[in-house]
Amino acid sequence: MGLTNTKLVIVAAQLPADFEGTPQELFEAMIKRMQIKSPAGTNFFQTGDVAPSTNQGPWLKGGTQWWVWSTSQGTYVPLDISESVETLFVVSDTQPDDPTSDEDPNIWLRTRGGRVLAWYFWDGEEWRPGGNQPASGATADRPSDPDDLEQFWDTTLNALIHWERGKWRTVSGVPGDIKFVSTSTLAQALTNNPGWKYLGDIDQSYIGRVLGVASKDPGDSPEDTFATDSGITARAAGDMAGAETHTLDSDEVQQHTHLIGALTALGSGQNIRFYRVDDGDDFSAPAERPPNYASDGGADSASHNGELPDPPSGTILVTSKQLSLEDAGDETMTEAAEAHNNIQPTLYLWALTKE
Repeated sequence: MGLTNTKLVIVAAQLPADFEGTPQELFEAMIKRMQIKSPAGTNFFQTGDVAPSTNQGPWLKGGTQWWVWSTSQGTYVPLDISESVETLFVVSDTQPDDPTSDEDPNIWLRTRGGRVLAWYFWDGEEWRPGGNQPASGATADRPSDPDDLEQFWDTTLNALIHWERGKWRTVSGVPGDIKFVSTSTLAQALTNNPGWKYLGDIDQSYIGRVLGVASKDPGDSPEDTFATDSGITARAAGDMAGAETHTLDSDEVQQHTHLIGALTALGSGQNIRFYRVDDGDDFSAPAERPPNYASDGGADSASHNGELPDPPSGTILVTSKQLSLEDAGDETMTEAAEAHNNIQPTLYLWALTKE
């Protein structure tokens, strides 16, 4: 057996001066009084990142790997412990064979071109992906030092969140997404949706508006444009149109005739016809003059003959454009026209956008 010199020292206590006994008793007395000691700082194995140049006993490389001295190679080699280590899992791009014995691994780390995809486990019949269940707890229990993309199920919000770009955000949604929230207050909506903000913070002109579907990109030459149905105007993203209420002006009232009855001076069954004429418009009455006309109000309150042409049946009254109350005269209107409601039945909710 080859022996290696070490720094160990054998020390022994003296035998009593009056010792008497057989050779065996002498041997036993000597063994009892002997000890093996080493100088201070003596190691039984070497540690570090650099292999010793001579046999210094076992070497723990980097604090994780055991190496031993090879007399045939004259250097340190890794200690082979493969016979005592079971294969715990297999790493493969393709599905491994079904385990057939206790020595076959029941865990598969599925990869693809060097990327790690998921852990799979053999359930006795098939390989099934393993669940990656996140930690959970109330909002106050969130990790105080989260790592990037660390997930947490917030039981206060009942939502899956993760730490991303320096703050907690919902896993659902991407920046620019918009959703409506039915909480009564904006503060509660923002608390329940970490990583989202009020849509009105982007542009205050958005506030109170109904959202519509854009049909083209902004600019004169849009990259994407989509045809709209007849009567629907193509709108670019960011366009705004419409008003809650609107007062119709003359151009928005269809030209029309009212058949409303007859004056006393007309014959039975004859009608009065009203025509609206805007400023600057030319009006041509039929060729024949009417037998009479009527006016109401002012100094000209009377019945007259021969002022306007008349169709074969009835008298023509020509009206001017609609005026505001302050511009109206004595013979037009006594109250200003009121705006009508343009809003369809609408439910207003908080609109949030993902940051």
